[in-house]
Amino acid sequence: MIESQTDYNNFLKETDRHNLIIQVVPFDDKTIHACVSKLSAVLVKDLETDKTYTISVKHPDCLFNPDLQFLFNTLKTGKIWCLDKKSAFNFFPIPTILDVDLFTHLKKNWMIDYNKFETTAHKLIKRNNPYERSINNVIPLLKHQEMFDNICDEIRCEVDLNEKLDIGYLKETSTVIDTLARLEAHGIHVNKECFKKHFDANVYDGNLVYSQYNIYTATGRPSNRFDGVNYAALNKSDGVRKCFTSRWGEDGKMVLIDYSAFHPRIISYLIKFPLGIDTDIYQYLGELYFGRKVTEYDMDEIKSITMRQFYGGVEEKYQHIKYLSHARDFIEKYWNEWKQNGCIYTPLFKRVITNQHLKDANPYKLLNYILQATETEIAISVLEKVIDYTAFHKIKPVLYTYDSILFDFYKSDGKSILDGITNIMKMGNRFPIKIYEGDSYDSIVQIST
Repeated sequence: MIESQTDYNNFLKETDRHNLIIQVVPFDDKTIHACVSKLSAVLVKDLETDKTYTISVKHPDCLFNPDLQFLFNTLKTGKIWCLDKKSAFNFFPIPTILDVDLFTHLKKNWMIDYNKFETTAHKLIKRNNPYERSINNVIPLLKHQEMFDNICDEIRCEVDLNEKLDIGYLKETSTVIDTLARLEAHGIHVNKECFKKHFDANVYDGNLVYSQYNIYTATGRPSNRFDGVNYAALNKSDGVRKCFTSRWGEDGKMVLIDYSAFHPRIISYLIKFPLGIDTDIYQYLGELYFGRKVTEYDMDEIKSITMRQFYGGVEEKYQHIKYLSHARDFIEKYWNEWKQNGCIYTPLFKRVITNQHLKDANPYKLLNYILQATETEIAISVLEKVIDYTAFHKIKPVLYTYDSILFDFYKSDGKSILDGITNIMKMGNRFPIKIYEGDSYDSIVQIST
């Protein structure tokens, strides 16, 4: 345990240029979002000496509390692994930190079960103090260290953290995790009374709630659930979306920007098929299917035919359509790679998808995985740029859902800020978008394309 400046100086010398695993211990357990918690302690495992260091930040077991910013600066060198990097990013906003959970997931489709490592003291104290919010400050530091040591031992039994890291992992651990951590930190404003009618969940200062994205899925497409609320699938018909309103009151609006026909457009992007941004892809395909002009009444059938070609093979009568024949060649290329190697790498990030992630594969199931992965890689890369672009304005992106971003828009930021965002999202006029606006997430109506 680091109990003095001398101990701390020795820690810095002893761990210099060593590979480390760190864990941040917030005041609160996992029922309280990391964005609204405070840091209790930092645990550090030196992978070269097997020594563990326990550094108190605000834990009562240790009176020596080093300056947190200094701690950030001193841990920026060397290969540093972190347990649950996205939550830790709220306390350690260091992009070069590596996420252990992502590494084990990509390598073995294996996730650390943190709960099974809780000591008897953890379980007893939690059971006896069910309403204690700052429960991790009640649990002794040495018990946190004991649990951490056991977690590190299991990780090292399962994977080799000295292994060379591929580009897909590095893109995922920096771009995806860091971007979603920044997005979560914005919070989502709600009408508290409305929200409490629908959910038994915490509402924090400023009438904010917080979502939590989970990227440890086979395709990398995040789920988004926290405190009993599934933010990725908020019901459109039961009134729950009325709860989500602007933090700026009458000076704000909720704005949703989403992609049109995102998956067919992604295929067009991947196969390098020239398609103007003003071209309605379903209308374009429908006219080739039917040999005539099409109307809105044809759209459901056109979409059904298109999905059938993607996920059942291109029918002979449609093989003359270059878009579909090129898509078929694309599927065959990846399917042959899968059969040969037992894995494929996603087209953009080069993230690995193996036969440990995808069971009972066939060409069309593989295509679905590729499309979901590419959808995520495009959308998160765009989201990162949008967050950077809006950083010095009051508008805040607050919710990402596959093919859309919800914004808490401050009216005085002006239309120009939305123009800038839409230009980013169109990716050089490759992807058409639609814009919706309303006083709540429920009341948004389309205002432009």
